[in-house]
Amino acid sequence: MKLPQVFLFLMLLIVTAGCAEKALDPSKPVYVKIKTSMGDVTVLLYDDTPLHRDNFIKLCQTAAHDSVLFHRIIKDFVVQGGDPDSKAHEPGVRYGSSSGGYTVPAEILPHYFNKRGALIDAKQIDDTNPERASAGTQFCFVQGKLHTDEELDQREERINNIRKNWFYHTFKARVCAEQPDLLPDSLDVIVNRMLTDTLATVEPYRIPEERRAYYKTTGGVPHLDGSVTIFGEVTEGFDIVEKMSLVETDEFDRPLQDVMVLSTKVFQK
Repeated sequence: MKLPQVFLFLMLLIVTAGCAEKALDPSKPVYVKIKTSMGDVTVLLYDDTPLHRDNFIKLCQTAAHDSVLFHRIIKDFVVQGGDPDSKAHEPGVRYGSSSGGYTVPAEILPHYFNKRGALIDAKQIDDTNPERASAGTQFCFVQGKLHTDEELDQREERINNIRKNWFYHTFKARVCAEQPDLLPDSLDVIVNRMLTDTLATVEPYRIPEERRAYYKTTGGVPHLDGSVTIFGEVTEGFDIVEKMSLVETDEFDRPLQDVMVLSTKVFQK
């Protein structure tokens, strides 16, 4: 190899090494800066939801979220994005049905709740997804609102109804797997008996007092508690999430003017 070629080869190695992703330090928390068309939002990823943390890191490090839309925005609720099909930016199309072709197992932990700024999964309803697995590429910022005690009482009732429905479909999936030849009427009798027995031994859910105080003074979406995976939170740029929540949307909650992810950067402090 001639000298100029050796020099060129060494320079390529240096450039390649400089472009490689720096290995993350497992002892430090991981953050992601999400640059959007309306401003930057920084999130902290939780270490005790490692499947969702690592999935989100991979998506961001491979630029999988670049150019996806925030395809579903509902004021006082959530700002949702991550459907890879939305990179097409086709006017009037209802996005949100694609999850990148995979799901992430649920990591629903009792010490997290859907406060303003929570980073949560997106998933199919319990009727078709009793495992509550998360859509592989989709995510939501919780925007939420302030709640009164009366509203929180109503949310408790809704949480308990959601839990009852989840029990039913979980039992149904289990019985169907064990006894696939059961007739529908017999299946329904067995499942309802299991549901009745379970509800007789389970105390109704009550929103803890410290969470009630948070929902009354800071806000969030309490009826999602216990049914979605919360895997991070916004640490900077919640004002951008607030701005997103105010954009005008169509009948399917898609913004009339596209709001999108421009780029993402994984980093540690």
